[in-house]
Order: sequence, then structure tokens, then C-alpha cells
Amino acid sequence: MTAVAEFAILRDVELTSATCALPAVLSSARQARTFTAEFLRLRGEGEESIEAAVLIVCELATNAIRHGARLPAEYGRERRPDSEITLRLALEPDALHIEVHDGSVILPVQRAAGREEDCGRGMTIIAALAESWSCGPDPAGGKWVRATLRRSPDAFQG
Repeated sequence: MTAVAEFAILRDVELTSATCALPAVLSSARQARTFTAEFLRLRGEGEESIEAAVLIVCELATNAIRHGARLPAEYGRERRPDSEITLRLALEPDALHIEVHDGSVILPVQRAAGREEDCGRGMTIIAALAESWSCGPDPAGGKWVRATLRRSPDAFQG
């Protein structure tokens, strides 16, 4: 299955936020990274900030796809066929907020992965890069996970 998400970031408009809905398949993590990098470059962010944001988006999107798009436990590890995740980026003068919504009510927990484990480091990576991260239940169902990156005051032009 190939995931395709249609999105366009307006170049002539001074937007301070952008949202992208993606199917809950692993290839959507790449699309989320591309969306983030394009949005931030068009808003004049520096490459170091873009790299940190893209890594955080990758971890949040991958976690949402892997853990937030499953059917209830009685169905095993299958994903709902219509599952999607939503990425929201919001720029403020001193911060970039990165938020991902998914359909699961189970909140993420930062943990220490063992040396031989090939997963379990995502929230630790986010905690290392972001000023802060938080999560909570979404009133419409599922949950949101948000990371905040500090911006330099002169980065915001609008």
C-alpha cells in the first residue's frame, strides 16, 4: 500500500500554523518530515532548528503510526483501515509547537531502552531536543502529543 497525502504550503501568505492529515502507515512519517521542513524553510527558520524539528516530527509520527493506529487489543496488532494521524505545526515568536494526534487513548511514556532493543528511544530523543513535551486525551477521541522547541526572538518576522 502506498500512502499519499496531498498538501500544499502557501508561499505568498504569512502563515504561523499548518496542519497535515496523513494515513497511519509508516511511509507517512517521511511525508510528515517533508511537510515540516518545507513549512519551516518557507518561514525562514535556520537549518539547525529545521533538523531538530524534523527529527521530533519523525519520532512523534512514527510513534503515532506504530502505537496509536491499532485496533482494540482483541484484534491483535492490526491497524484500522481508515486510521490517520494529524500533524500540526504552530509558530510563535519564541517557540515552535509540534503536535501529533492519533486514535489511541494510551499516553506515551518516556522509558530507558536497553542496549539491544531496536525501539523505545523516541520520547527520550524528543525530551533531549525539545524545550518540553506533553500529552493528553483529545476531546474528539484519541490523544495528542506535543513538543515545544525554543526559537530565537529574531526568527519570527510576522
